[in-house]
Amino acid sequence: MKQTLFLPVCRQDMLARNWKGIDILLVTGDAYVDHPAFGVAIIGRVLEAEGYRVAVLPQPDWRQKEVFLQFGRPALFVGITSGNLDSMLAHYTAAVTPRRSDAYSPGGLPERRPDRATVVYANRVRECFPGIPIVLGGIEASLRRLAHYDYWSNSVRRSILIDSRANWVAYGMAETAVKEIARLLAAGKSPESICSVPGTVWVTSDSSRLPAGSIFLPSEEEVRESKTAFLKAFRLWYNQLDPRFARPVVQPTGNRYLVQMPAPLPLSPSQLDAIYSLPFTRQAHPSYGKNIIPALATVETSITSHRGCSGGCAFCSLAMHQGRLVQSRCPDSILQEAGFISRQEWFRGTISDIGGPTANLYGAKCLQNKAVCQRESCLYPSICEFFSLDGSQHLFLLHQVSRLRQVKHVFVETGIRHDIVLRDTCQNYLEELCRWHVGGHLRVAPEHISKPVLDCMRKSLPETFEEFRERFKFVCRKAKKELYLAPYFMSGHPACKISHMIELAEYLHRFGFFIEQVQDFIPLPMTLSACIFWTGRDPLTGHEVYTCSGKEKNIQRALLQPSDWRNRKRLLPLLKKWKKTYLLRRPPSRKQQGNN
Repeated sequence: MKQTLFLPVCRQDMLARNWKGIDILLVTGDAYVDHPAFGVAIIGRVLEAEGYRVAVLPQPDWRQKEVFLQFGRPALFVGITSGNLDSMLAHYTAAVTPRRSDAYSPGGLPERRPDRATVVYANRVRECFPGIPIVLGGIEASLRRLAHYDYWSNSVRRSILIDSRANWVAYGMAETAVKEIARLLAAGKSPESICSVPGTVWVTSDSSRLPAGSIFLPSEEEVRESKTAFLKAFRLWYNQLDPRFARPVVQPTGNRYLVQMPAPLPLSPSQLDAIYSLPFTRQAHPSYGKNIIPALATVETSITSHRGCSGGCAFCSLAMHQGRLVQSRCPDSILQEAGFISRQEWFRGTISDIGGPTANLYGAKCLQNKAVCQRESCLYPSICEFFSLDGSQHLFLLHQVSRLRQVKHVFVETGIRHDIVLRDTCQNYLEELCRWHVGGHLRVAPEHISKPVLDCMRKSLPETFEEFRERFKFVCRKAKKELYLAPYFMSGHPACKISHMIELAEYLHRFGFFIEQVQDFIPLPMTLSACIFWTGRDPLTGHEVYTCSGKEKNIQRALLQPSDWRNRKRLLPLLKKWKKTYLLRRPPSRKQQGNN
């Protein structure tokens, strides 16, 4: 029988490859999409390239034991992830109400994975295969690897490693960690002996096994009982994020110790290229038929040019997951990937995006890369003098891909950092981007316009966005293009008060912005903003910080869309008090006001 291009997802697929069993089973809370924007696809292809027999079990019915048993007992280990999102974030809004859809499920249907999916899957795997090694990965495991604040229970929860009874958390992007664990297990090493792999968390009851030079955090019990201890633990852990000088971190939990090994050094361009050159089909598994996976539709023709983000935004999990150091691919590799996409029968002529967490960070680097840098962010409170960025490298990629015969358009959909555009050594970056690579709206994320809120977010000054907005208007007029900014603004973040949100609402009304999608702050586990939200203090400065919740949080959210009729009843008394009832009227369209 002809071998399928996809990794096996059922026993029939396994038998079609003439396999009697598998080496590794990957369980995921997402549908199986063989695309490099989906974590389980990357890990699966990386392990396959190493010669292992890998199967994927996507969105299994966790209530049925037989589903997990269909491949038999894996020879090496089971890898488990909730998917591309934390399962609680996938299920619930900032108001803790159930979401009506799930972009990572067939047809966008919700409830295809359980709450706290990683733990549920792990407990079922333990029942099916007693004693089998388990590796947890993905965003849910990464951001819950130590004791952490959990917004959905409004409490401090212990490490996901303890709740799941797994052997390791492979945090971050994890390709190198997972490959090394597989290699050691295949060589006959016992799970207990595998305790020095960079980018992993493991647990032991033997204090003699703790790595030399470890940083000791307050215990799990202490951080659950005391916000002061929580602040101390966060500060100690947060200072060990840079892999160039990080030390192991140890957190006592009961009569055991959680051990976090330092993250591995970033992948080299050639290592990153090798991953993205693996034989991804870039399609959802054919078993889903016409039930599309909404998340695939947005990235099907996108290309990842780099990983990592130097921004250090307090609310963002990117630095915790992909790292602060930017890792960029080689132009030839990206061009080859674009060529592959352009030759597919489903390709319609448009490359939707060439970028990463922030598109214009491609090629960014530290000119003192080998030095020990203690900065929290390369971009805040100001852009570091040693931070090198040349937008011409990104433009070169975009222009080269545009020259491919089958390609009609190359866009940048993920958005750019507006503050670094102003410091870019390539003076015509924004003009070239707007002239050729913006489809109508350019996404930027100023997040707010009030300085106290921006300081807490670790974002650039409001004047920076104003300067960028004026430059954007100028280049649009020069290029004779009718383009618009699509800015992201956030409500409910620590330090944000009603007065700040009214200030933002006035700003949006004055410039004709109507926010279609509201970005209501959610404290993601182990982010700086979540720590501030829980404790009411900034762990790095010790300063008290105002936080809102409940009714006020809902009002702040409504102030992002004051002219929406659904918010009128809630906002009318407040806006009467502030004498701002004009905000209830929809602002003039941006077309009436000119490009903004």
